[in-house]
Amino acid sequence: MQEIFNDEDKKMKWLRNYSDDVVSKIQSTNFDEQEALIYLEKVKQKILQKFPEKEQQYELIYGRRFKRLLSKKGVFIEMFSQKITRN
Repeated sequence: MQEIFNDEDKKMKWLRNYSDDVVSKIQSTNFDEQEALIYLEKVKQKILQKFPEKEQQYELIYGRRFKRLLSKKGVFIEMFSQKITRN
């Protein structure tokens, strides 16, 4: 049981560190919209490798956070995923 918590703790620590690195890169790099989209897609795929089946949580938490930071720099990317379906 302790091993499960350690693995989950390691994954969460990795996610915090990685997202901090992404924030730093966004703040220090001048992206255009195309470059930002490519970068964020790579970030998303890397996170989803560690946390499969968590795409919705990624979009709600990290995707929106990263896009908000980009918008403060004048790079505007749609905040919500195109995959949202309506009944």
